[in-house]
Amino acid sequence: MQAVDARKIAGHRKAIPRRGTLSPDGRLSVVIGLEGLALGGCPINALDLGRALRDRGHRVNVFAIDEDARVSLIPYAEECGFHVTVLPTSAGMASRAWQIRRFAVRHSADVLHVFGPWLGPAASVAVTSRRRRLAIVTNWTMANVSYTPRRTPMIVGTPLLQEEAQAAHGSRVWLMEPPVDLNAEVSESAQQSFRHQNGIVDDEIAAVIVSRVDSHMKAEGIGYAVRAVAELDHPRLRLIIVGDGNAFDEIHREAQRVNYQLGREVVVMPGSIYDPRPAYSAADITLGMGGSALRSLAHGKPLIVLGERGFARIFEPASADYFLRFGFFGDEPNNDPVAHLAAQLRGLLDADIRRSLGEFGQAEVRARFGLDISVEALEEIYRAEIATAPGFARRSIDSAYIIGRSLAHQARRAVPRRSAHTWFSS
Repeated sequence: MQAVDARKIAGHRKAIPRRGTLSPDGRLSVVIGLEGLALGGCPINALDLGRALRDRGHRVNVFAIDEDARVSLIPYAEECGFHVTVLPTSAGMASRAWQIRRFAVRHSADVLHVFGPWLGPAASVAVTSRRRRLAIVTNWTMANVSYTPRRTPMIVGTPLLQEEAQAAHGSRVWLMEPPVDLNAEVSESAQQSFRHQNGIVDDEIAAVIVSRVDSHMKAEGIGYAVRAVAELDHPRLRLIIVGDGNAFDEIHREAQRVNYQLGREVVVMPGSIYDPRPAYSAADITLGMGGSALRSLAHGKPLIVLGERGFARIFEPASADYFLRFGFFGDEPNNDPVAHLAAQLRGLLDADIRRSLGEFGQAEVRARFGLDISVEALEEIYRAEIATAPGFARRSIDSAYIIGRSLAHQARRAVPRRSAHTWFSS
């Protein structure tokens, strides 16, 4: 089956059958499922899409799996107008599917849309009994997974991931990059307040990272940025790291070491802030990956995309095709990541270069990643997939396979493994 770019069908509703729409006026009841309670790029994008769907007349309800999050998404959800129903952390796949099914039935859901592939199997089982109730999985991580059910439609975030997923997945794989709310304005006073609160004076250059400060994917690049600023030792360059996570203390110690080494406060770590938009707006240079990178560009800021293994590259005309195909991330190894990132920062100390790259990046985001066009495309995905959803028999077979596979996995984990001593002495 041919892979599909969601945005290419946006605005062409008559081309898509409407027999899957359960409401005569075309409005849908959508349930959004989140893998956890931690505030991050994916849940922000999911809630933004949910808010935009609701603004277009659809009913939207949200659940999330409970977790001990250092920074909770609940306040952001409430600002968007959503009450988040929290499902318990511990549950097997079948129990999780039953919990999700009850939530979907309670809200007469037409669409069960989970953001995160881990929830895909349970969501697929949860919709077995209703042909016109669609399950769909968004995977905005930087790697495809093999455990999402083959007939459950998927959304991925880069053309490369779409091509890879389509080769192995039996359902349609849709392309939709994480959206950006281009209408979210920031006042001049909020921007200046952020700089003032973090001790950034007018003639200083603020390099800003807005990110979870977690050991997974994030901490490595953030740590290199701290050391790169130290290596540059530019008298007007400051680094502000906005966010929290399980690697915060480690990065904070490194920041303190650098500040002591240079004899002034070069690296500032204010922690997580409820609304990070003033941080993007106040920046002169931004560093980040994924959704944070896109939000940086939306604010008209020059961007260095961070990745793993020392990857760092400026978003500019020469690199735009790379990022649009592979996503705002990278893992190409670098032999001297600190010196490499320092060189990237040095190239952005010129105000004219910053202004030019900021304008270029903002134009690219407006053309491709706006929330308005994303939500219109998402509506079309829902309608197209509801109209072609498999029948009860096919769903039942798939559900039985998913549950059987889950039970087999649990059984394998339950069998005690023989220790090395027992094995060799038998």
